[in-house]
Amino acid sequence: MKRFLALILLAATALVPAAWTPSAAQSSQAKAERRDPIFLRFPEMAERYWVNTETSAASHKVVAIPMPRQCAFLYADSYTKGQMSESEVQQMALSNCNRKLGELGPLGENYSTDCRCQVVVSNERYVVPRSSLPDDSYGPVSIFYRDDRGNVARLNGVARYGALIGRDRSVTFAVENQRGEQVCEGTFTNNAPASGQFSLSCFAGKFSGSGSYQSKTGAPNDHIIARGQTSRGLPVVMAIGLPAQLAVGTYGGI
Repeated sequence: MKRFLALILLAATALVPAAWTPSAAQSSQAKAERRDPIFLRFPEMAERYWVNTETSAASHKVVAIPMPRQCAFLYADSYTKGQMSESEVQQMALSNCNRKLGELGPLGENYSTDCRCQVVVSNERYVVPRSSLPDDSYGPVSIFYRDDRGNVARLNGVARYGALIGRDRSVTFAVENQRGEQVCEGTFTNNAPASGQFSLSCFAGKFSGSGSYQSKTGAPNDHIIARGQTSRGLPVVMAIGLPAQLAVGTYGGI
């Protein structure tokens, strides 16, 4: 009899709901802040999201970026129009992000991972774990230079650099190839908010260059273009923020 009662008690206990604990999705709903890296990375978007009275006061406001973090070189932000629901605004941001990413062309020459747009901020809350978001700036990079024989060589990969380029006096950057191996490092030193000097060293010092850079906004995508000379006096060009094929068509004719 005692064993029977014990079984009944055990079954009843199993039916009682477990103590509530935040799910992974709920725990990722951290409050977004104006000075978070994602907003420092995209100042125009931050202005609309936090400052512009027409958009910052929207009942629903959403940010989507390509993920994982090394793919986050563009964004799409959407705001309530009329009676749109939060879900509708999220879908609009996601659709715009996918459209922008598709218009820039294939990413396979820069990335070995699959870059896909994802909603990351909705109504001033993160909807993904903050630990998954970029803490620096990332972007596809292509470096064009002439070798000793006069041939144009090209290095494609992903660049990582400080989010406050143009604000900090000096910002370091690193370039990884498709296999995730660091092959170059360098420095941007600003003379003005959108321009300055750069230097880079690649392949353990076997190749180096320096010159000037300029940050460009707008179509086809916000990017950095750097032009200079190698240590042997030959031309070198570096484009950050454009996929390889687009960079070749825009800046490859050195």
